[in-house]
Amino acid sequence: MNSYKVTYLLNGEEHYDHITERTEKAAQKRLKGIYKDAEITDTELTSTLATATKEQERETLEKIKAMIAELGPQSYLAAAFDGCFEDAEQNIEDDAAYSMKARLEIQAQQAAERAYEIDRLKADLAAAQSKVDTLQSQFDFASQHIKKLERQQLPTWLHGSIYSLVAEEVGIAQKQMEQSAETMAHYADTPQDIAFVNAVKSYRAVKEHRGVCEQIIAGLEALTEE
Repeated sequence: MNSYKVTYLLNGEEHYDHITERTEKAAQKRLKGIYKDAEITDTELTSTLATATKEQERETLEKIKAMIAELGPQSYLAAAFDGCFEDAEQNIEDDAAYSMKARLEIQAQQAAERAYEIDRLKADLAAAQSKVDTLQSQFDFASQHIKKLERQQLPTWLHGSIYSLVAEEVGIAQKQMEQSAETMAHYADTPQDIAFVNAVKSYRAVKEHRGVCEQIIAGLEALTEE
């Protein structure tokens, strides 16, 4: 928009006002609308970077809306401007700069960040599952031998070694359960997310393995009491 210094005579006295308009003629017309009896003596362009008033913004928006409406509901332009007029009206009221493009860019960035986080969680879960599988194999091996050793007196060194090993496995399982619980809490609002689903599976599997270890420890303690 342009800013004009409009000088005029009113009741025999010289005055001037700064008017923001698109053209000199429009600036003069606006001044005459304010002061009907004014005699304009000079109009000077003072800036080409003036900010339009909110009223001018509203007037222009209404003209654009009317032009788009004339094209009909099947108009390509009508489809492209869907939702944009609301943003424009809100910008005028809030002195803001909302836009459909900016929102889409933010959503795209958030989606990319989330995809990266999901990929990282998948990798973590895969690594955790590998550890779980290893623990399961170790648990199965230990369980088989414990069953064979039931009701038999174990050497002190063997009893202590097995007890320490299984107790350590319980601690590892507990940490993995806590990690899975943190992941579930993080994605609690989106339980359909693959990261949440995998975290639940991992939590249940490790919890089951921890239960096996605790049974082994209980069995070892029972042997000690006999």
